[in-house]
Amino acid sequence: MTHREGCPVGFLFARKGVESCSRLCYDKNNILKESGSKERPRKFLKKQGGELTETEKKKTWSLNRMVVLIMMAGYAALLILLSCMDYYLVADYQNRGREREMGLLSEAAEYVEKAAKDLDEILYDIYAKNKNFEALTVLQEETEEYSNAYELFDAMKSRLFLQENMHGVYIFYGAFQKSLFQCDKEIISFDSQMEIKDRLTVLLSQSKNGGDWQTVVTADGVFRTLTYKRGNVAVCGVFSMNGRLDELERTAGDGAGVSIVEEGMLYHAEGKEDTLGIAAQTKNQEKSFRYWKDNRYVYGRRIENSSMWLCMSIPCRLWTYMNVPQLLLLIVTLFSVLAVYWLYRFIRRELVWPLRDLTETMNRIRQGEWNARTGSRGHLKEIQEVGETLTAMVSEIEKQKMRSYEETIEKQKAQMQYLQLQLKPHFYLNGLKTLNALTLAKDWEKSQELILHISEHLRYLLQTERELVTLGAELNYVRNYIELQKSMTGRPVVCGIREEEGTADYLVPTLCVQTFVENSVKYAKLGAPGLELAIRVCVQRLQTEDGIYLDIMVSDNGGGYPDNILEEINADARKGTRSVGIHNLKRRCALIYEGKAEYNFYNGGGAVSELIVPVINPDRQGIRGETDECIDS
Repeated sequence: MTHREGCPVGFLFARKGVESCSRLCYDKNNILKESGSKERPRKFLKKQGGELTETEKKKTWSLNRMVVLIMMAGYAALLILLSCMDYYLVADYQNRGREREMGLLSEAAEYVEKAAKDLDEILYDIYAKNKNFEALTVLQEETEEYSNAYELFDAMKSRLFLQENMHGVYIFYGAFQKSLFQCDKEIISFDSQMEIKDRLTVLLSQSKNGGDWQTVVTADGVFRTLTYKRGNVAVCGVFSMNGRLDELERTAGDGAGVSIVEEGMLYHAEGKEDTLGIAAQTKNQEKSFRYWKDNRYVYGRRIENSSMWLCMSIPCRLWTYMNVPQLLLLIVTLFSVLAVYWLYRFIRRELVWPLRDLTETMNRIRQGEWNARTGSRGHLKEIQEVGETLTAMVSEIEKQKMRSYEETIEKQKAQMQYLQLQLKPHFYLNGLKTLNALTLAKDWEKSQELILHISEHLRYLLQTERELVTLGAELNYVRNYIELQKSMTGRPVVCGIREEEGTADYLVPTLCVQTFVENSVKYAKLGAPGLELAIRVCVQRLQTEDGIYLDIMVSDNGGGYPDNILEEINADARKGTRSVGIHNLKRRCALIYEGKAEYNFYNGGGAVSELIVPVINPDRQGIRGETDECIDS
């Protein structure tokens, strides 16, 4: 096993398989020098067949080549992504457009179906239940016949005024030689009313009893008529399809054409529908169809329970295929090719070549040519600053070595105090005495619990090389410490811990919470024996301009800090002679957080101790190259 021992003078490294060792000593004049051994070779050596041979050099890469490969690979991935996005967005836009257009057609068809259903219910009710209609089925005297016809006409007119989808009513009686009718004059002109009447008269002479749908086309447009006939009387209802067809054309957009197909006949067509083959398409489909022809999208929807089809054609324009954002995205994708070429030339001129010059200069400095200077540095401010500070960095290295060493010594001093704090003989003696008392009392269950608490306590403290632990581990240690105090002292202690969700994995200094809790246990005075000591631990995140901080607050219900102690712990950590644990924690935080840690100690209903430190994410396992070590249990 390899051992490493720390010393304020230097470090001794022992390595298996090497007979001699070297001692690195500190020299104020030369900072660090190696004594007791020859110069170490620059190249790594490995042992093969009992002899030391030079390892193969790691393969190096040209920055220029890597820039080209990375840019091309990255741009290829971006181009593929943009192309897929363009294709998906355009296809989705077109699909949604087709669905919207088909939805408009279906909505219009559903309106026609509802109007037909409402009209059928009204007329069938008259056909099946109206007494006047029943009386007119046979020939009557003129006076009685007119009276029944007039009352039937009044009933149908009332329905006309109440029903939205009913635009005209007709009554034929007296062997269909007489008629009464009334229509909405704003929708059906008088000439169209007469034309519909003549058409219905002809159809009645050819039709059978029952209901019959017909389509009548006049100068005012397309009308659907439903006739119920029995014997010598017939009632007819009319509704106009023109309003809905015109609304569908307006909603579908400029250039849209709407037509009706029934039994191969086109109605409400403008001529272009003939070339689209709409009539032929209705013969081959059952419910609906959609196709593209002559740069137009054509849709068809059959009216339920009829041979009528409602059809619509929409011209294909640029905005039919894509919208403005998608067109802009396509243009950006095309221009990105030129942009990448320009970016490649810019990176070579402003980054690759200046970095190559800097690298050559640093290699010359490494070989001992300290007067080497960089040449052209391009126009990037950062590259220029790197070149300007390269010379200053050489002298700064010496200062950094001195500072690093002094910081290491300071850490060792803090660690020594930390180790001294761990050695508390009275604490462990009290634990052993308590364990002995429990054993004599044969209270095996409590003895076992105490042993587990003490072992958990020791396991945590013996992690000597660990500067940072997770907040969850520290809080678990505090809980274990409270249970130890209860078992060893018999003092009633309760500790409430409230931590904000998501903070358990943050890294915090070792014993940063336990130090404050221990102070509360040791020094809190409650005024009367037997009173319960209540300790509260609160952990929450703080969002500041400098980033996220962790606020750790520990308070109790005791008498608070004495004035002299409060003054000392709020002062400089290096000047304190008491409260060693708090001063040690402050010194360790100063090293870990580089002066960004904040402390606050005051009395408020008891002693209050607050520590505010920057958040260290869980993926960071330490600082300054330190590693975690633990002792196997």
